Amino acid sequence: MTEQLYLSRARLRSSRGEALSAIAPLLIPDDPNQQAGHAHRILWMLFQDVSDAKRDFLWRDDRGGKYLILSRRLPTDPHGLFELDTKAFEPDLASGQRLRFALRANPTVALKGARPVDEQGTRTRGQRVDVVMAALHDIPSGQRAQHRDRIAREATSVWLNGQGAKAGFRVDGDLAVDGYTQIGVERKRGRPAGFSVLDMEGRIEITDPAAFLGKLAQGFGSAKAFGNGLMLIRRT
Repeated sequence: MTEQLYLSRARLRSSRGEALSAIAPLLIPDDPNQQAGHAHRILWMLFQDVSDAKRDFLWRDDRGGKYLILSRRLPTDPHGLFELDTKAFEPDLASGQRLRFALRANPTVALKGARPVDEQGTRTRGQRVDVVMAALHDIPSGQRAQHRDRIAREATSVWLNGQGAKAGFRVDGDLAVDGYTQIGVERKRGRPAGFSVLDMEGRIEITDPAAFLGKLAQGFGSAKAFGNGLMLIRRT
């Protein structure tokens, strides 16, 4: 039995004349390096019905205080901060079916080489970097700009096909890759952190509907708490 999922469109009530308009610049700052962290905290307000729950939703920034959310629980808005439109997410999928998709993700790979051994003698998880930086590693720094777009497409295609091999789909045709951006994340303590973002669009063929829906609920890539990993699908 497939678990119940919900797809929501949420708009923060921050336009002129609305309840949150006076503090809109604080809620949705202009600085892109702050937006993901602020949105992450704002959207948690829709899932406060369970105080100690772990994040069980994916989201995508649709700009202007608008967000798309895929969740295992119904979002609730007791304070009336959002315009919220929620419906059950129940796609009827079959093997061989082709879908259009859009995915904003932080695709990463483990660095090559032996992983370090911890105090118990167990190999620890290797350091992960985004696929574009990993692919650019062997290119002289002065030549990277001219090759970046091509390498981004190639590396992302390899990564997404690898995801599909485990998640019940394959990429069907050309993959459009755009928007390679590195985003900083605010931290109260310690060294600054960040992640990279890529936008992908194209077509996929479903090979295992159950595996695909399971992965769709989990999300793709890293940095999912910051608005990455939600794959949007529609029929071709």
